[in-house]
Amino acid sequence: MEKYYESDFNSFDPHREMQADRRRHCALHCLHQFEDPLALADLAEEVAVREHDASIAEISAEEVKRVYMSLYHDHISELEDKSVIHYNQDRDVVALAENGAQLAQYLDHQYTSTQ
Repeated sequence: MEKYYESDFNSFDPHREMQADRRRHCALHCLHQFEDPLALADLAEEVAVREHDASIAEISAEEVKRVYMSLYHDHISELEDKSVIHYNQDRDVVALAENGAQLAQYLDHQYTSTQ
């Protein structure tokens, strides 16, 4: 059995955990760049465009649907649980929370400083 030390718990950073997932990072970057809330379908399109470095016309509807489903099932709830975004399921709209805006700025800075 692996032994955990108090320092392991003190060094846990949920922001670092989210930074590790490129799709989450991309979604946060899109929300930060657009500033206004986005329909989840629009966010999925933007993420697909950035992941494929292509125009939306060059990306299949099936690929956009895969991104949408991934965001919906794997990422949105986790980001909302961590108070990074607000998701209105009735309207299917995603917006950055205050914590999300701060995290997006940090991630953007990290991204631009490594290029």
